[in-house]
Amino acid sequence: MTRFTHRLAAIGLATPVAVLAFALPASAHVTVHSYDATPGGSDSVLSFRTPNEMDNATTVRLQVVLPTNTPLLGVLVEPLPGWNFSVKNVTLDKPVQTDDGPITSAVSEVTWSGGHIPVGGYQDFDIDVSSLPNVTSLTFKALQTYSNGKVVRWIETAPKGAPEPDYPAPTLKLSPATPSYAPFAATGLPSSSNNTDRALAIAGLAVAAIALVVAGFALLRRWEAS
Repeated sequence: MTRFTHRLAAIGLATPVAVLAFALPASAHVTVHSYDATPGGSDSVLSFRTPNEMDNATTVRLQVVLPTNTPLLGVLVEPLPGWNFSVKNVTLDKPVQTDDGPITSAVSEVTWSGGHIPVGGYQDFDIDVSSLPNVTSLTFKALQTYSNGKVVRWIETAPKGAPEPDYPAPTLKLSPATPSYAPFAATGLPSSSNNTDRALAIAGLAVAAIALVVAGFALLRRWEAS
């Protein structure tokens, strides 16, 4: 099994195309989301959710442009039944230094074609990234092509605080991973399981002590009788 299969099975993301229109906002557009992407993180799945917004045509092609000023390293594309994909690589202006040496090229575009997203439906197009840049957000560009030849360019950005543009570029916000928190272990206080174990141990010692006392009395009475 690929690392895609393991990850998607673990978090329940392997879903077919949804065809219920109410599952998407009224003004849906191409977006990107991830359940495990963090700044400088590794082995993360990014999903480009693509709704079909036209009522008289299907989506037949999606082209996603990846940032190269903050490149994504080790990009793999999840095969999607009914769709083909192609990948374009570029030479980086500034190599990325890694533990294995400098990386001089990266994927700059991924294009899916050959399939179709029906009217009222959407599709998630997934990529796996071995290494993410240490940034707080990633902005992509997406070009969505319909069966009637229309191309919608999701490439617009707006300054912070400004209204969302008509055709916003897919943007992924990256937040640091939340560390697992064990309050009792951190403070040195006993946890409920530790309390239970301690109570059982004390009860066992008490039973053993009572047994010794009873045995002692029995030996004493036998000695007196003799």
